[in-house]
Amino acid sequence: DINTILDQACMTDTAKKTARRIFEILGRAEAKAHGTSLEEVHFHEVGAADSIADIAAVAVCLDNLQISDVIIPALHEGCGTIRCQHGILPVPATANIITEHHIPLKLTGIQGEFVTPTGAAIAAAIRTSGQLPEQFQITRIGIGAGKRTYERPSILRAMLIVPEPGETDIVCKLEA
Repeated sequence: DINTILDQACMTDTAKKTARRIFEILGRAEAKAHGTSLEEVHFHEVGAADSIADIAAVAVCLDNLQISDVIIPALHEGCGTIRCQHGILPVPATANIITEHHIPLKLTGIQGEFVTPTGAAIAAAIRTSGQLPEQFQITRIGIGAGKRTYERPSILRAMLIVPEPGETDIVCKLEA
């Protein structure tokens, strides 16, 4: 179903490839969490309209900005459980993605979900490094805020950076 939606979307082949990779990572994690196969994962688990929009938007933005290197040193996660369609649970899909893709995790000690399965899948699919250059210049900054209220703001910041003055490589750093 998701591949059909992506096939019909007005996106470049590169953006579609990125979106498919993100959905595959998300689907595999959900399949593992639900004890089923990738082919049997229910559409509602990986294909809610907001997830499709989020994933497609990330893929299109990365393609439009021609981002090929993404540095994510670590993901910062809260603790506890979340309320979802299946009741009150820990977030197994997020943990599955972080584990499988060896993404460092820092716990904040704050109750709540700071890294969604969709966010973890995006990070896993686009992360090319966890190490920032020693020196860099920031050329652009984008900030997005989450909708939930926590003890501290739930914000994602993305920065386009140039590693050394005079070099032409552009890197995107995401931090939450």
